[in-house]
Amino acid sequence: MKDTSQRILDAALIVFSRDGISGATTREIARVAKVNEVTLFRYFKNKNELLRQTVHCSASRYEQVFAEASLESPEDLRRTVQSYAEAYAKKLRDNEALVRTFMGELTRHLKLWRSLFAEGAKASRQKFIAYLEAGKKAGLVREEVDAETAADALTGMLMSGLLRHPLTDSFYPSKRYVKTCIDLFLKGIEQ
Repeated sequence: MKDTSQRILDAALIVFSRDGISGATTREIARVAKVNEVTLFRYFKNKNELLRQTVHCSASRYEQVFAEASLESPEDLRRTVQSYAEAYAKKLRDNEALVRTFMGELTRHLKLWRSLFAEGAKASRQKFIAYLEAGKKAGLVREEVDAETAADALTGMLMSGLLRHPLTDSFYPSKRYVKTCIDLFLKGIEQ
């Protein structure tokens, strides 16, 4: 049986994805987690803290790609970018409902979403940017490439693919889309 805090986080993901920020309640999250609301508050002080932890857990699942990433050869760069992009695309697919809720509520809760995005994506984004900067020093990434913008461009392409996939799945599979994004990205940054 999952530990209680993880059950609550899993339930929060379901409820926030389904009901949005405004519609989600701690009572409903507790019900889905099969705990009482008092137990929920023992683990998480309020709904915003629960949302923050839900986003953080989701984002931290693909940071490890850079832990052992090498830059000895162009193949290392390609392999690491591919691993990151595939992990990021999987995270988006696994959390599609939350991503769509995030996009739909972006303007209504801009300040909250900005802080959650900055906090949730910050570590992996910074690791990707640092990896691209190291790739410049290793002579594998073109010097004129802006690493920060390049990192955001790849994740933006992958996000766009997720949002469009209900329309494009009949034309090409998601895996082909991700592979094409990786190829376009690498061709744009490589020496």
